[in-house]
Amino acid sequence: CGDTHVQMAEKIAPGAGPYLAIGPTSNSPGKQWPAECFIELSQRLTGPNGPLPGARILVYGGPGEEETARPVSRAFSGQQCIDIVGKLDLLPVYACLRKCALYVGNDSGLMHLAAAAGIPTLGLFGPSKEVHYAPWGAKAMAVRGDKSFEDIVSAPGYVRRSGQSYMSSLGVERVERAVIGLMAR
Repeated sequence: CGDTHVQMAEKIAPGAGPYLAIGPTSNSPGKQWPAECFIELSQRLTGPNGPLPGARILVYGGPGEEETARPVSRAFSGQQCIDIVGKLDLLPVYACLRKCALYVGNDSGLMHLAAAAGIPTLGLFGPSKEVHYAPWGAKAMAVRGDKSFEDIVSAPGYVRRSGQSYMSSLGVERVERAVIGLMAR
């Protein structure tokens, strides 16, 4: 990550923050936690009693994922939210992630990039195995809902590319507790 990318990140996310990174997209709708859950979690984490009070939110995603991420970025005022979905190449994204105090997102390549950036990274899991795909590092962990991978994929009606989320058993409270535990490390 060169000086140009660091300077670009500083223009996008000026100062020391704090910044909360949210990754509401993935390569499959089944692996996407509902947007309303990301919104509620972000409100809790950045609220006056949250671990990142007053933090600005950076919403991340790749090209073509704008529609999926839009409900999250629209839920917050322009001052509180910076939407960079599909707007940057990987090196400036990496530089922006390094400015963040926390990343919370679906099982995706972006989740792994956040962990590689060395920031606390919480990966959200449903129809993929966290034992194989969890973010890696001392500041990284995975959380899933009440249903195991096997419970999800063996359920009647499961279709991998159906377009529906299989993340409904992962509640906001569980994710919030995981964030607090991760940040206490």
